[in-house]
Formats: sequence, C-alpha cells, structure tokens
Amino acid sequence: MKAVIYDGVRSIRVEDVQKPALETNKDALLKVTHATVCGSDLGIVQGKIAVEKDVVIGHEAVGVVEEIGPDVKKFNPGDRVVASYSVQCGQCENCRSGRIVYCQNGGMFGHGKKWGGYAGTQAEYVRVPYADAVLEPIPKDVTEEQAIFVSDILSTGYMAAENGYIRPGDVVVVFGAGPVGCCAVACARLFGPSAIVSVDLLDYRLAVAKKVGADRVLNASQTNVTEEIRKITHGKGADVAIEAVGSPKTLDMAIESVKQGGNISIIGVFPLQKVELSMRQLLLQGLQIKTGRANLIHMGRLLSLIRSGKLDVTPLISHRMPLTDAVRAYELFSSRTDNVMKIILKP
Repeated sequence: MKAVIYDGVRSIRVEDVQKPALETNKDALLKVTHATVCGSDLGIVQGKIAVEKDVVIGHEAVGVVEEIGPDVKKFNPGDRVVASYSVQCGQCENCRSGRIVYCQNGGMFGHGKKWGGYAGTQAEYVRVPYADAVLEPIPKDVTEEQAIFVSDILSTGYMAAENGYIRPGDVVVVFGAGPVGCCAVACARLFGPSAIVSVDLLDYRLAVAKKVGADRVLNASQTNVTEEIRKITHGKGADVAIEAVGSPKTLDMAIESVKQGGNISIIGVFPLQKVELSMRQLLLQGLQIKTGRANLIHMGRLLSLIRSGKLDVTPLISHRMPLTDAVRAYELFSSRTDNVMKIILKP
C-alpha cells in the first residue's frame, strides 16, 4: 500500500509499504478514504516534534472498516467511521474519568512505537487499536469531508470554547485564524456569544474565519489589537480570549485584551522554551487560564451538530490532493501559499 513516510527533518516520501494486519482481538483495519495534513504533522517534518524515522505519519482520517477482531463489538466491516487522533483503551482510570487523551495505555497515530505511538493515517490502510474506543460511526447524512474534522481540530476547537466558559452575550476574541483557530470560532458560536473577533496576520485566513462564524476580524499587522478590543467592548475588554497560535506574543495580547476576571483558553502548541508570565498581573486582573491537549469525548456530539446543520467547517478545505502528492502538499502547507488552509489527501 502507499503511505507517507517521515524521512528525517524537512523530508518525507511516499512509498509502498506492507499493509497492516490485526495484532489484537480489539483491533480494526480501516481502509482510509480521506486523510489530512495537520499543523502537528508539519511540526514533525520541521523537527519540532520528535518521532522515529521511517514511520508512517498522519493522525486525522476517515474511512471504511475492512476487518475487525473478535472482541470488537460496536463496528462491522463496511461501516463508515472517523478515527480519533489519539488511541485510547476506554478502560483505564483516565478514560473512565473522561480524560481519554491521557489514556494510560494509548498513544498517538503517526508517532511510531519508539515514542509510544502507532503508525499513522496518511496511508491506504491503518490498524486501529482499541477500535471500540477510538472509532466513531459517521451518520448517513454526514459526508466524510465533514466528519474528518472531529478527529482532531474541531474537537480541539470545541474544547477551547468549553475551557473559556463562554456564556450567552459574551465577547470572545480568538487569536489565530488557522484551521484550529477557525474551528474555535465555529464552536464558540454554539455557546451564544454576542460577538466573536478573529485575529490573525493573513487576510485570507481572516476571510475564512468570517465564513465559519467570526463577527469581526482584525489583522494584527495593521491595527493595535488590544486597543481595538477595548473599543469594541466599550473599554471593558473581552470576556474570553482563546489563544490558538502557540506564541508568547499572542498570549500577551490575550492577557491584555480580556477584562478583569476574564477567561483565557490556550490551545496553541508552544515551543519547548519556557514562557514568561507576570503572575502579579494575572493576580491583580483575576484571570483564569485553562489549557490541555484536545479531549475527544465530544466526537459524537459534534457529529450530531454537523448532522443538524448547526456546525460546518468544510469552508476550511482549500485543497484536495491524491495521497501520492503528499510531498507537494507539505510544501504548500509549510509555505502558506495559494491561500492554503486545510489539505485533504485521498488515497
């Protein structure tokens, strides 16, 4: 089968590898119909995230179940499913407590065994451990392009909104209008804010943010974001700020933009270096900060919202490419050219 292989820093290749087989009674074999290129995948290729060389990468996928182990009870061959980006057993203490991304027996697709993970999803087939806990059925009237977002970035965006404790009538500012930031915008809309403001440096990204629910957009290279947020809120500051970049600069802007007693939700992946914060400022403003890896317990809920027409982030899809063009897809995604947002890879 064809698969995308990590070939070392700034290098990938597409080649034929052995088709995976079931290894335990709880496994399923998934025939992948759609995969994506995610910012985390790019981080691997750029050397920011460590994985072993020659591993199949990728962690977002939908497809059709081809084969199941005898202990798989929820799925049958032929079922359309979406796979979560992480593997969870569904039985450990963290899984039972709803913290499935911190499963004590799991790991991540696209990281390989050396780093406690599994072969990735940018391939024609992928073995899915603990299939009953990792897969989610796709409703008949939901397309595979709609469903693929719940595997990672839409679940991340929902968690960002939930962690911001958005209440009806709040003003929410989202820093970063990349795919994750736009998903945060779309999910924030579900909580009834009076206004959502999207902040980015690229106008084409801000245009997509408006399509998925932003009321106002601010280009941080052209305006003083903190001052503009104060104007929008009549001097009070935003009720909630979501940081979806992973930059100390945008975190500072988020802190400066929220009101006293405001909430800051962080989903951006920061560099390994320590980030300086003024604890005195946080104390005096009475700010609450919450962060964490994307929890995937709401995949079914999000699919229901998609099915009912209340949630649709397919405007994020900017390119559809065959899996064999993965090298070009990564180059495009890295350079941020051709108004690239989300690239779908089709095996």
